[in-house]
Order: sequence, then structure tokens, then C-alpha cells
Amino acid sequence: MDLFSLLQLLSWLVIGTLMFLLVAVMGFDMGSGMLARFVGKTDAERRAIINVVAPTWDGNQVWFITLGGAIFAIWPRVYAASFSGLYIGILIVLWGLFCRPVAFEYRSKIHSEKWRGFWDWMLFIGSSVPMLVAGVAIGNTFLGFPISFDPDNLRFFYGAGGMQGNPSAFYDLILLLKPFALLMGVFAIVMSVMHGAAYCAMRTDGILQKRFYKIKNVSAILFIVLFSLAGLWLCFIPGYRWHADPTWPTLSAAVAHPLQGATVSMIKGGWLYNYIQHPGLLLAPALAFIGAFLVFVFQRPLWSFTGSILACFGAVFTVGLTLFPFIMPSSINPNQSLVVWNASSSQTSLMGILLAALIFLPIIFIYTTFVYKKMWGRGVYMNANEINKRNHELY
Repeated sequence: MDLFSLLQLLSWLVIGTLMFLLVAVMGFDMGSGMLARFVGKTDAERRAIINVVAPTWDGNQVWFITLGGAIFAIWPRVYAASFSGLYIGILIVLWGLFCRPVAFEYRSKIHSEKWRGFWDWMLFIGSSVPMLVAGVAIGNTFLGFPISFDPDNLRFFYGAGGMQGNPSAFYDLILLLKPFALLMGVFAIVMSVMHGAAYCAMRTDGILQKRFYKIKNVSAILFIVLFSLAGLWLCFIPGYRWHADPTWPTLSAAVAHPLQGATVSMIKGGWLYNYIQHPGLLLAPALAFIGAFLVFVFQRPLWSFTGSILACFGAVFTVGLTLFPFIMPSSINPNQSLVVWNASSSQTSLMGILLAALIFLPIIFIYTTFVYKKMWGRGVYMNANEINKRNHELY
């Protein structure tokens, strides 16, 4: 493998790592936002749940921006296709995220049951909608997106509706709501709820903690069921196989020939090919199952949360390893699918990006760890009594 191909592979690992970090920190953040409205039976209990993530929720969303920037820098063609073709879906995610800051800040400004109830629902919507849309998008990645190249050799997203003579972007979005994609959307929500419940169980006590124990146990079982169902479903979905031009000296030559040479075949159950060729990759789905099982088994909050992180890690890398080397398969012209080898920036750009990642990612990770350690080190557990005691200090 030449240097350029190696850099492309390392860049894929960087994106995967960022996705895992995003799920690891925003997962429990979103899960807590979804659960606050229903787990808290009184206003003080809902405030207690909100204040579990209050010190860090805004910092967690930085990983979302970091991931978007990394995709733009490492895979510009993927960025162009996804951020333009899925424009309505991305706007829905952003509109959902807009609800979160104002819900946190405005909820307790007025002592009104209707006012606070409204912002509780906004927090639920802002937490659930982005997870649902992200899961649906990942599900459609396995099914293929209607993308192709335009005559200027620029990646263009042809909406399914547009291909049928209907230019409506909203209609295109509706066509992406396919059964398998919806399953992945529900799975994303369940994973977030499990992660959020495990985190809240670690940061609360009393009756709230007991409720979160029940929720994490139920959601862990649902995680295992849905994860298994998705894996079985993939056995019956036509999977994509990418074949490089045998005359190419290296895989990275695909960057200069995105429309020529490579061929893509579609075989039922083809998404399982990587695991057949490399059985060691089965460690990723195994970690997802083990992590969810640990969430269900362990009653010590820290160990349960550790299991939840392990489950998230396994789920994220199971998706990545199953799709590899595909990033955005094309359903209308499979030979023009975006893969790791034809979608990346130049060798010089990747080298600079990876050097920056090696320097700054550890610094960000160490700082984030320090912040969480400081927050956890106070030994304060949220409950209704704590809220009443610090009524004017907390959200």
C-alpha cells in the first residue's frame, strides 16, 4: 500500500473516531433530553434531569461541528453530495438542534406550568429528531443514495423525485423513509436513550436513579433486539462490492479516475463480505452486544455507563466496517459510488489534516476528560431536593 492509500485509510479511521466520540458524548446528552419530559414526574425532577447534562451539553455539540469540518476537509465530494442532496434533512437536524439551547436557557425563566411544559417538549423534539434523522441517513447508506456525476465531473445529488420528473426536495426526502432506514432511525433513538439513562443513573440518586435503572435495562434489551434485526435484514439487502481497475498501480489512483475503471457489483447479502474475508472484524458487533449486555447486567452506575460506551463504540464501527470502503453508494449508478479511495482530498491535504488531528485531537480529548472529571469530582447527585436547595443557581 502506497503512502496516499495509507493516508486515505487513516483518514477513514479519523472520521470513524470522531463519529464515535460524537455518539459517546452527544448520545447521552440527547438521551437525557428525550427522557426528561417523561421520567421526571414533577417540575423539580425534570429540572434535576436537565441539570445532569447542563454543565456540558454545549461543549458536547462541538464534536458535531468537528465532524462536519472533518468530512469537508477529508472527503470533499461526500460533503458536496450529502450537504446539498440531503439539504432538507440536514436543515431538519439543525432546526431540531436550535430548540435545545433555548429550551435549556428559557425553561425556568417563568414560573408557569404551560411555559415549562412547552420547553420540555422542545427539548424532547430537539433531542429526538436529530437522532432519528441521523439513523435514517445511515440506513439509506446501506440502500444507496440517488447520486451521480454531472458533466463537469462534480458530484451531484439527483433526488429520486427529480429523476421521476418531480423536482420537490421534500418529496425526495419522503422517498428516503424506507423500512430499513426507519429501523435504523429507531435504533439510533434506542441507543441514545440507553446511553442517556445509563449516564443519568450515574449522576442522580433516590427515586430518579431507580427509574433510570429500569429504563436502561429495557433499552439495552431493545438495543440487542434491533441490532440483531438490522444484521439479519442486511442478509437480504443487495450489498455493494467495489472492484478497482486491475491496471491501477494503487487504490488511491481512483481519486484521479472517479468515473472510470472501478466497477461495483450488487449481491444479496454483499454487506457481509468484509466479515467473511476478515472474521476478526466480527469483534466490532461483538463489542456492541457485550456492551449492551453489560448495561443490562451491571447495577453499579459507572460500570453500566462503561458498558454503554462500549456498545456505542461497537455499533459505530460495525456500521463503518460493514460499509467499507463505501461512504455513499449510488443507487442509480453504482459504478459512481463514493468510496474511501475516490472521495478523498489530495495526499498533501490529507497529510496536513492528519498531522493537525494528531496534535489537536489528544488535546481536546484531554481537556474534555479534565472537564468531566471536575464535574464528577464534586460528588453532587441531582435530585428534587438538590434543585429546591439551589433553586436560583441551576437551570
